[in-house]
Amino acid sequence: MPLHRFVLSATVALTLACQSGPLQAAGLTPVALAPIQHQTAQLTLILPNGEEVTYSPAELEEMRTFELTTRTPWREEPAVFQGIRLNDLLERHGLDQAASISVRAENDYTITMERGVWQSEDFLIATRVDGKPHSRRARGPIQFVLDWDAYQASDIARESHLVWMASEITITD
Repeated sequence: MPLHRFVLSATVALTLACQSGPLQAAGLTPVALAPIQHQTAQLTLILPNGEEVTYSPAELEEMRTFELTTRTPWREEPAVFQGIRLNDLLERHGLDQAASISVRAENDYTITMERGVWQSEDFLIATRVDGKPHSRRARGPIQFVLDWDAYQASDIARESHLVWMASEITITD
């Protein structure tokens, strides 16, 4: 193999490995999602300055999307969850270094999540299940999901972090 082809092949392989390394390790696979009609829902980020940024499921899906085939504490059989990474959403707004966040659901259930949890576990903010809009009946329309094996092996991820009907994220530090 000529040297220039070897260098090109090595560069492409290294680039792909760097792009997919941490995402593949957590079970998340990049995916392109075709537009669909979602249930009416929104996820609001409340920034430290009080500004609110609100996303519908379709607007969340305008970011880089992923899928994850996994089960949850409420699903015996694996399902294909699709959506965005929590880390990506927080980073987009410069919030990825916050000490903690508060996540509130539509029913006012609220948890606090320390930075160590979302930085060590690759949370998916799911907007679809098995290619269909996520429904409230199935713990949607916006649900925080983790790879089941990673969740089971984690010393810091708790069932309380797997918020369904998520509606608001607030910086709490």
